[in-house]
Order: sequence, then C-alpha cells, then structure tokens
Amino acid sequence: MKNLLILSVLTFGVFLSGCEKEDDKIIKENFKFEATVLNKGLDCGETFIISLKNFETSSEFEDGIYYADNLDPEFKEQGLKIYLNCRHPNDDEVYACTTLGPSYPHLIVINSSKAEE
Repeated sequence: MKNLLILSVLTFGVFLSGCEKEDDKIIKENFKFEATVLNKGLDCGETFIISLKNFETSSEFEDGIYYADNLDPEFKEQGLKIYLNCRHPNDDEVYACTTLGPSYPHLIVINSSKAEE
C-alpha cells in the first residue's frame, strides 16, 4: 500500500511538471521576451516603462528598462506581467522626449499577451 502511494505521488508530480514545461515551450515559441510594466513614463507622453527580460541568450535587446512604444492600452497597468515581441524603432519612429525623468531606450512592441499568473 505504501509503495502504491509513493508511485501515485511520483506519477502525479511528473504529470504536473510535464504540463508546465509544455506551456513554457509554447510561450517561448511565440514570444521572445517577458516584461513587467513599471509605470507611465514621465516625459514621453503616454508611453509606459517596462522591465524587459529575454527568453533567449542571443538577442538584439539586453535585459533592462525600456520605453515601450505601441503597447496596447489593456497592458498599461502598473505591475502587470506580459510576454511580447519587439524591435528597435526606425528613423521615422524616433521622437524627442522632455528631460524631466530618467532617459531609457525605446522599443516598438510588435505583439503582446498577458502572462498567466
């Protein structure tokens, strides 16, 4: 009986860890970055500041803080965790901000999704 209980617990644990890894794989196939929305930027209009984390080691963006241009309004919530794909702004998308707050590089959000909690 004791062996059956141990086997059941181990089987259930493998099942749960297997499902979680599959979800992670799907997320990483669709998105290259995870981010936390920090707050609205002080000096760049309606642009929000995010803390960006790479899923990949070789990326054009380093982990750090950025202004997230083109972030959907539904994701402009302080503390929200999101997944996203992004790119550097081209010459036509670069604009001047005031210098009231800290200066961060800009990125253009291509697509995003709310992270599951």
